[in-house]
Amino acid sequence: MFKGEFQCNLKGYPKQNYSEFIKGIIDSDQTLENIFNDEQGQFEEFKIYLKSKIFNNPNEIQQHLTNIYNQWNTQSKVVIKRIEIFRLIMLMYLGLLERNFSQGGFYIIDMSSIKYTNNYISKQKLKCFQNYIKTFYLNSDAIQNDQLIFTKNTVNKEQFKNKFEQSIYQNIDFEFTQLKNEDHQNSTVVDFADQNIGGLVLDTRNCAQEEIVMLIFPEAAVSMIFIPQMNETEAVLIENLKKYSNYTGYEQSFNCQPSMTLQGNYNMLAIDAKPFYSENQFTEKNIDRELIKCYAGFEISLRNQPNYYISTGRWGCGIFRGNPYLKTLIQFLSFAIAVNQVNQQQSKIIFNCVNDQSLFNFGVQLKKLLGQKGVQLNLINLKKSILYMQNGINEQAFYIEGNNIISQIYTILTQDIQQIQKLRLGNDDDVIQAQVDQEIKQVLVNAPIIEENKEIKMLNNQEKKNRNYQVIAIIIAFAVGVFTYKKVFK
Repeated sequence: MFKGEFQCNLKGYPKQNYSEFIKGIIDSDQTLENIFNDEQGQFEEFKIYLKSKIFNNPNEIQQHLTNIYNQWNTQSKVVIKRIEIFRLIMLMYLGLLERNFSQGGFYIIDMSSIKYTNNYISKQKLKCFQNYIKTFYLNSDAIQNDQLIFTKNTVNKEQFKNKFEQSIYQNIDFEFTQLKNEDHQNSTVVDFADQNIGGLVLDTRNCAQEEIVMLIFPEAAVSMIFIPQMNETEAVLIENLKKYSNYTGYEQSFNCQPSMTLQGNYNMLAIDAKPFYSENQFTEKNIDRELIKCYAGFEISLRNQPNYYISTGRWGCGIFRGNPYLKTLIQFLSFAIAVNQVNQQQSKIIFNCVNDQSLFNFGVQLKKLLGQKGVQLNLINLKKSILYMQNGINEQAFYIEGNNIISQIYTILTQDIQQIQKLRLGNDDDVIQAQVDQEIKQVLVNAPIIEENKEIKMLNNQEKKNRNYQVIAIIIAFAVGVFTYKKVFK
């Protein structure tokens, strides 16, 4: 993008009597009245509040926007008071922001579409933002000076490689649930983000996981104003959010359930998975990409908010077609390296499987097997599991050999590394590293070569036969057509 084109400005600013222009927008917006249609007199008080306290100084608002961009561009960090977040969201609600940049349905900063499009999803999205506006207003005296912190973490690939190699021993604590990421108060909620942060939250059709978390934690939506597209080594952490609404459903069944209770404190971690529509996600290159992305997020989360558990789940396993078991192992390993590097031994990662019963059963069984063997999930075995997954496994292998592959993963993850623990107590890093290298190399020897599986070969041969049959059928059909043509028109 061209320099400066991403930056937002007040629409039409500067112009004479700009304060009066804003007041006119407030008075003419009929949707505002719907927010307070159950409270007599409250709507008029709210309009006075907007005019006298929120939009009373347009010059200050424009300067604040400029300061936000300067802070983000120079420090990759912005600290904003909750009342300032409210002002930014009201600018979006009233259509008072403009910029030249556009990215399809991404980075929409004007709520006009969801306000005036008469479809179900638009109405539900609008309900979430209207509930936020009302709840903030009624609680503003108590919360307006709270600060939210937006921070970007960028990881150098070579430095990560060194951290990966140097991190050789680390136990981690984990849990699998059938809940959702946002169901755990005082946690860091993983946003299964698009690289364009905020996703399609303000379009009129889409409502997947990122859109939902932006709707129930609406203060996070202001990130679309000043955070441009993330690259593959970046993650964004948003600290000190509150949940303003509950919900049921997903996509076209999403239903906003307003709550007037400010529920707990949360952080949000935006990490974008890579889509795998045709590409093999089990290659070393693609696994490394996802490891770095997760590490960038988990590192900053543990560093900035060490007392908050990471609440994640089927990251990139929806329309991006990620394999749930591979993505779980990637997150496990990234988390283990982050815990090791940041030295936050009491941290925990929670995997929320929602309706994925198979993944939940995998987690429960893994916990059970570890308990039976008296060992903990550890970084060394996680490295082995990732190496095993790179050794010729793909989606077709999972289709044929899924149970065998998962069984092998259990075996790798529950191996006893007691000898390495003893070496560690002796602080002999060279001996430990040599032992770990030997352990990991052994995985390549023991791991089955999945592509040589006879059933997969049979499947591939059958597919070839089917294609040959299709070609023969087309040739026959063409020949019959030519014969008929000559017969009729001879």
